[in-house]
Amino acid sequence: MISYPTLIRLTKRNETNVLLIHQLLEQPSLLAYFIGADNYAWLQFRSGERRLLAKPLVYFEERLPTFIRIHKTALINPTYVACVHQPPRPKMAGSVQLMDGTELPVSRRRWREVSHLLQTDFVTVDIAKSAESSLPNVSQEEVTSPRIQAIMDGDTLLLTEQCLRELTVPYMLQSNKTGAELASALLLSPPAEWPVLILIDSRRNRVDGLLTLQSIKGHAQLRAIPVIYLASPSENMMQAYLMDANSVVVVPDDPTALVRILKQLFDYWLMTAQLAA
Repeated sequence: MISYPTLIRLTKRNETNVLLIHQLLEQPSLLAYFIGADNYAWLQFRSGERRLLAKPLVYFEERLPTFIRIHKTALINPTYVACVHQPPRPKMAGSVQLMDGTELPVSRRRWREVSHLLQTDFVTVDIAKSAESSLPNVSQEEVTSPRIQAIMDGDTLLLTEQCLRELTVPYMLQSNKTGAELASALLLSPPAEWPVLILIDSRRNRVDGLLTLQSIKGHAQLRAIPVIYLASPSENMMQAYLMDANSVVVVPDDPTALVRILKQLFDYWLMTAQLAA
């Protein structure tokens, strides 16, 4: 028989696990895939982190309607698919290759539905990848869309893409891990192709972030481009303001809080400020 103190500890632990899972499901763009293991599931993040969760695979399938169940043991984020491999011979299974190189089998009975869904979703995947594509490879609609330049990578870039996808205006997002040469690159292109907004995530490389901000705001024409500067809690925000950053934001550890802040910033700079210009 379980004692009362033990029952209390187990209840609190279960409540903590439920809260953690709820928080994870709030930002599906950070998740890559799930692998089921009886009443547990391994969650693979796009960042490379892996975590064991005390819920069966069907639990996540029901709560992540955009994810695709490709096998009784696998649930994937379609935007994390790199390519689809057809079955080599009749009555054999096909597979999907993910962006980290992982190859997962697709069960034969699910193949037709999965391949159809992935072919449809690849349109979305290609648009999401436009952040890393060069201008000649994008559609005419994207060329005429407002362009946003992001100096960031990792989860912050994924959450930024997620926020922009939810806007009601078209956009084209381009990203680089470093931005020290951004000002020079912009000056080689006509002003009509300059971004309407620049985001600098200084947490990975503070020196590069400040140099990028300085080079943009130190140029007579480029300084008119609004710059959002994302800083760590330990960074001196005043230094970025003194370099004329338009918005300086301390990035919280909570992804949900970051998404809320980004949406507010985009709503102002892409909707209110641009319409008023």
